[in-house]
Amino acid sequence: MSDQDRPVADASAVPAEGASQPRPRSVAVIPVRGHAALLDGALAALSAQTVAPDQIVVVDDSPEPVLDLAAPVTVVHSGGLGPYGARNTGVAAAADAEVVLFLDARSRPRPQWVERTLASFEEPEVGLVGSDTLVLGGPSLAERASEFQQFSRLDKYVADPFFLPYLPTCNLAVRRSDFDAVGGFSGVRSGGDADLCWRLQVTTGHRLDVVQEVLMEWVPRNEARQLLEQNYRYGKSHHGLRREWASEGLEVVPPLPAWRLAARTGKAVLRFGAALPRGGSARAERFVALAGACFDWGYWTAHHRDQPVRPG
Repeated sequence: MSDQDRPVADASAVPAEGASQPRPRSVAVIPVRGHAALLDGALAALSAQTVAPDQIVVVDDSPEPVLDLAAPVTVVHSGGLGPYGARNTGVAAAADAEVVLFLDARSRPRPQWVERTLASFEEPEVGLVGSDTLVLGGPSLAERASEFQQFSRLDKYVADPFFLPYLPTCNLAVRRSDFDAVGGFSGVRSGGDADLCWRLQVTTGHRLDVVQEVLMEWVPRNEARQLLEQNYRYGKSHHGLRREWASEGLEVVPPLPAWRLAARTGKAVLRFGAALPRGGSARAERFVALAGACFDWGYWTAHHRDQPVRPG
């Protein structure tokens, strides 16, 4: 064969040296139950992205279907599996996605969230990606306390984790092949984000990468009771994570005795009462201490629930 007869390679099919990899196909998965009114804000923020996700899947986790959204949003129904089971249902509805972008109805991604997040997956050893999350404020006590607490900032999950680093599912991206390799989220009601991130890192050897800037905002609960209940659930899930990962070296720390927790809670109540006339940041700060007491009681409850019953 002469040189003239040899086939010419398509230069466009071969990335130039130093060129970035093709952007992976992505799906944004949003579970919804009981706060569908917040969903419009999340969808509006996704529509304003500099790079749009290839698919948006909203998972209606109500026992009976209640959502009816127009294309291009895909709506699937999970029938009340809980937030993590609902996310598994959402991922299953996106067969060709290479990266799954998890957020929730309270999430408000800034315009470059998708673009900057997907860029991190150009590194083949990266399996998880997130960025800093700013909890917004508002007029209610719960909103001001959440803004003061900032429980979704990276330093609480990555810079100084209590075990392996992890990211909350209000702002988490996962390589789809890794997600499938670990079987997705477990069936826990709370704490499934940490469990998924830990299993993925241990099983695949891939690392967690972060974009060191705020690319996500989050709308807090506006009722004080909801915030206290949330912290109570977090305390219970924290104990559950320690129990499930004890074989991997995570210590199951015993809770404080009930009398000490009661004394600490009483002190927090008194300090909150004293801060009421002052209002502003003082009141919010004292309410955060009350929420911390709820976390401790949740941990205490989970610990004693798991203890074997002594014979009478």
